[in-house]
Amino acid sequence: MPPLRILANLRAAGTTGAAPRNRRGLQRLLVSCAMLSCAAAPVQAKLPPPTPEQQQAAEAKKAKEAETAKQQAEALATVQDRIAARFGKGATAGAATEPGKIPQKAAEAPRSAGPHGGTSPSAEAHSGEAARR
Repeated sequence: MPPLRILANLRAAGTTGAAPRNRRGLQRLLVSCAMLSCAAAPVQAKLPPPTPEQQQAAEAKKAKEAETAKQQAEALATVQDRIAARFGKGATAGAATEPGKIPQKAAEAPRSAGPHGGTSPSAEAHSGEAARR
C-alpha cells in the first residue's frame, strides 16, 4: 500500500485558496478531503462505560492518590515549621525597636500619619516640571 500523500495532493490541487485548475486536481482534492474525514471519524466515537471492576480500580487509585497527597502535605508542613523555627530563633514576637536605633529618614514626627510630599519633585518623576529644574 503506498503511503498517504495528502499534503502533496493538496499542493497539486493548489493551496492558494483558489479552485483547482483541472479535473485531476479537483479529484485529488476531493479524495484527500474524504480520507481526512474518514480518519477523523474514530476520534468522535464514544467509549463504552467502564465495568464495575474498572470503576473500583479507579476509586482505589483516587483514594491512594489522596492519601499520598495528604502525606506530602504533612511532610511539607513539618519541613516549613522546622525552617521557620530555625529562621526566627533570635526574634521575639511583639518586640519594639528602640527609638535610638531607627534611622532618621525612617523616623516620623509625632502625631503625623501618612506620607508627606516635599516641595521638590522626586528623582523618579517623569514630568516636564522635574526636567526643567
